[in-house]
Amino acid sequence: MANDAIDTLMGPLRAAAQAFSADADALDGVLSTLAQDVARARSERLPIFPVIHHSPASAVHMVRYLREKKPKVVFLEMCEDFHDLIEPLRDCTLPVAFQAFAGEVEGHPPEWTPLSVVAPITELSAEYQAMAYAMQHDDVDVVFVDRSVDHVFLWEGERDANLDAEDDDAEPEEEEARMHGGALGIQVGNIVPTFPAFRDFLLQNARMSRFEEWTALYVEEPTIGADTETYREVLFLVGSLFRRLGSRPHEREVIRRRDRYMWTRIKAHLARTGVDPTEAVFVCGAAHAVDDECPEWGLDNDLRYEIPKRTQTQWLHGFIPSSYAAIEHQFGYSRGAVTLAEARWKKAVKTWNLQPFTLPSRKSKAKGPKRIKKAKPPVPLSLSEVLSVAPALGEADADELLGWCTGIVAEARRARYLASTADAIAIYETSMLLANLRSRRRPTPYDFIDAAETCLEKGAPPGRRNVRQLCSRLLGGDRVGQVGYDSLPPLVQNIYDRLEPLGIHASTRRKSRVLLDFTSEPEKRPCSRLLWRLRWLLPQSRVAVPIMGDLKLGMQPKQESWDVALHGHGQREVIQLAFEGVTVEQVLERRLSERAFGADATTVDALEAAEVSEILLESPRLTQTLGERAVERLLVEVGADDAPEIFARIRRLDQHYRTQPTGAPGWVGHFIATGYQHYTSQLPEAFADRGTTPEQLAAMLSFVFTLESLALAQGGQRSQLRLAIEHAGPGTVDPEKLGLLWAAEWLVQRRDEAQVRAAFGAILEHPLGRSAYPRYLSGFLQSLAFAPKMGPLGVELLGRAFAELGDDVLLPWMPTLLQELRPRSADVLPSLFGEALRALPRSLDAVTDWQAPWLAPPVAVTSSADAAPSAEAALVGQLLRAHPAAADAVATLFGREPGFGAAPAAASPTSSPGLPRIQALLEAHPDARKAVERLFA
Repeated sequence: MANDAIDTLMGPLRAAAQAFSADADALDGVLSTLAQDVARARSERLPIFPVIHHSPASAVHMVRYLREKKPKVVFLEMCEDFHDLIEPLRDCTLPVAFQAFAGEVEGHPPEWTPLSVVAPITELSAEYQAMAYAMQHDDVDVVFVDRSVDHVFLWEGERDANLDAEDDDAEPEEEEARMHGGALGIQVGNIVPTFPAFRDFLLQNARMSRFEEWTALYVEEPTIGADTETYREVLFLVGSLFRRLGSRPHEREVIRRRDRYMWTRIKAHLARTGVDPTEAVFVCGAAHAVDDECPEWGLDNDLRYEIPKRTQTQWLHGFIPSSYAAIEHQFGYSRGAVTLAEARWKKAVKTWNLQPFTLPSRKSKAKGPKRIKKAKPPVPLSLSEVLSVAPALGEADADELLGWCTGIVAEARRARYLASTADAIAIYETSMLLANLRSRRRPTPYDFIDAAETCLEKGAPPGRRNVRQLCSRLLGGDRVGQVGYDSLPPLVQNIYDRLEPLGIHASTRRKSRVLLDFTSEPEKRPCSRLLWRLRWLLPQSRVAVPIMGDLKLGMQPKQESWDVALHGHGQREVIQLAFEGVTVEQVLERRLSERAFGADATTVDALEAAEVSEILLESPRLTQTLGERAVERLLVEVGADDAPEIFARIRRLDQHYRTQPTGAPGWVGHFIATGYQHYTSQLPEAFADRGTTPEQLAAMLSFVFTLESLALAQGGQRSQLRLAIEHAGPGTVDPEKLGLLWAAEWLVQRRDEAQVRAAFGAILEHPLGRSAYPRYLSGFLQSLAFAPKMGPLGVELLGRAFAELGDDVLLPWMPTLLQELRPRSADVLPSLFGEALRALPRSLDAVTDWQAPWLAPPVAVTSSADAAPSAEAALVGQLLRAHPAAADAVATLFGREPGFGAAPAAASPTSSPGLPRIQALLEAHPDARKAVERLFA
């Protein structure tokens, strides 16, 4: 188009400025600047092709331009270190995203880590058409000229606002919207105004709420059918408008700096290769297509920008799968915007008989030259016609709208909406009405969506999807990409290779339910181990979800069932693992080491790492290293916050190693001995410290008493424990801790059963202490975890509480008691229930005469050895005479001289010479006599 065409356009614009602007001269200056930008961009020796990200019009004209001009070099606005990813792109199913990842940084703030950058690619992207064109022609080069990903973060100064935390609990559709994770998005051709007042002014005057709708109506539809030169001029004008008026100063400076970078790279390549600029093309965003005080812009000068040095950060590059929902979520588009763009792209390809460029797979067989269909010529339009005349509603558009209206009613019915044919008619008429209200000659997809929502959404959605989501699904739905096997990192390829016996391949696009029966298929057990490793590395992911089966120390399940999803979001997550190593085992070992040796690592972290290493890696060397680290952390552990978990883990490990032929490794004994000494020394302070809970104190005592034999075998001293408990007595005032203290004193023989019973009896009998009795008892019951011998007394004390305490004390205590006992179902409740069963009557008939053991009157025992023998003593004497050897053995156990075996067998019960000695022995030990009597009852 000649410059007079621009002058023709400027006439109506100046007239509008005179009519609607108070300062017409200032507005005229702005319009003149825009016209100059368009003229300079058109006259540049290096053809500039402006594009919009994921724009059907840009892709259509890109195809037309490349087939007509056949450039030898394509300069592309893309991070220059993504260039090597073009060839592997052949094996991917679009949409996918180029990714650069850095787990460790040098020269960037550490709190930014990990750094990740993605650049999504779709078939309707102009940049993809340019890359595919270059890859189909051996004599064509494609050169990425934009700043590196390292410069992206160097220039940002702070993390981009697009970084969002990943929502692992989202619904499946929402999960696909977060496939890029926390990556910073890079796009080619972003023209969304960043100046809020300018953007709001445009949308308000266009009667729209979304900027994508404005772009579709005023840029996409008018230019998609025009000739390429007119398209370029429109994009030059739009780019100049948004760059000069729609951007804040900071964004304008970033755009200007990127211009300097790209033109410097372009000039360097042209100078190095000697390519004629007219045989090349510069594909860039519309905002970069015009000059805005950039010295290096254009080839009329040889100015070069001094590119800043990169940092020492090591970047890893690859692909991750993407989706339309992920692109919309990352770049702030409304839901369904990319889906609508794809629908316009397919419609344009069919309407204009275009042949888009594609990247054939490397595995596809080589064929002869493909016959190119002759494309229909575009409609020649002037710039003023494109900007002033809106497209009319054609017959094809009316049929399309009718199809949408009937289709959304069918979708709504399937989603349990009460929709009918009348609703389809209403949606059609409402779409036309909205278009008229918004000064449009034909309804857009956005008008149709608003109309459908108005006519169908009469309350809460009856199903999972609302009407707007149903419309998006009707117009094309989401599309999820897949990275091909050859383009995957070695770790992911290794995963697919090892899961091949389960029928899982890189081409699998759905969730797989697999059943593993190791009895008939033992060769699949390695697949199970791999799935468990993935489960530990990605605990919140849907990559590997166990449905049936569990993995614990020493356990080998016979069957397992899994849901495996290594597509879409799941494939992205395992690709992220590939940035940390070349095998899953290497990544797992690294994660365990980081957990145990981190700056903030605790004893629990190190013990957990050692346990996971034993279960999943079966690496004695690594487990030994992690275990020794746990010992180091225990030595500096302060407080008892982690005591319950530390005791549970070390006891579990110790019990596991006891079943192994090799026994426990050295670090386990060292840890137990260290823990015994550590917790013993802290007992006095823990008993007195109000910040230490009774549960934590019980865990410390459990560690000490349960693992005492192993600790003493390692050189521990029990005298230290006795002294610690003795020193804990004066400072303990908490009722629950006192209950634990009395149990501990009983175990170290500082109290006997009678003294403990008397202490609880005194509390129960005291009028002011009765209300605190449950707290004392709660603490005492916690001792059953490390002292099962407390069970009979615990049942007795619990029975007395229910028998003697009033409802005002019992009722508030019952929920607390149940809540405290529930977590102890594995250690406390079995012994407590066992003792209770022994105390309760054995049959229904015995209930009538049953009396609680603790309510039975004490048995009077005479202290004189010469007292007349009772009938029970006579029976005992007769029994002992029948078994003289047993009598001698019992006498020896009680420290008496044997001699009963010499008694005559025919002697009477009252005249046996050994009877007085036995009677004296039994009287001296009444508890033993009662126990013997119970045995023979």
